Amino acid sequence: MPKNLCVYCSSASFGVGCVFSPNKVHFHASDPKRCCFCNSAARGPGCPFNPHAKVHVHGIEFNSMVKESIDKGITLGYLMKALEAPITEMKAYKLGVIDESGKKLKTPMTAEEINSYGAEERYTIALKQSLGKDLGLIHNAIDVQLESVVTTEDYSKLYESTLNIKEKFLESGKQFNEIVASAYNSGLSKAAIEKLIIESILEN
Repeated sequence: MPKNLCVYCSSASFGVGCVFSPNKVHFHASDPKRCCFCNSAARGPGCPFNPHAKVHVHGIEFNSMVKESIDKGITLGYLMKALEAPITEMKAYKLGVIDESGKKLKTPMTAEEINSYGAEERYTIALKQSLGKDLGLIHNAIDVQLESVVTTEDYSKLYESTLNIKEKFLESGKQFNEIVASAYNSGLSKAAIEKLIIESILEN
């Protein structure tokens, strides 16, 4: 295992005294058996140096949080890129499986056609159609910190867009729950309902 040094100043010291850390506390993230702030093997409350909450945070816990954050960032970036790309650039369109609006023109038959119109592509198209003109504002919301000037009007538009999109998701979730509840009341089993859900997604 590499030396467990402070990520800010490369010191082996623990506690207060880091000249580069924003909170002046050394932070060591490499040892999964020791607290990143105080080097204790203990878990739970009791860390005297954690500036955020007086609990011990072990290296493996911190690294898992960082990995989750990175994974979410990559996923969001990929999704936004897919949503922003015109449908006419999708392989399914070029193969004649869908039209420029994303509507399916024919059932994929060849391996190439099937691969071009999988669950991921269908979900992207459905989400793109659902969000419509709000998509551009979502992208602006993600990149707003990169803008040099952001007016009150811009923030108002982003806030309004966020509320509108949230409403769409809430309405879709409500309809989905009502359909599932109705299916249960009709006597369908959980397995049968799950099968119907999967089939409806694949056939959409």
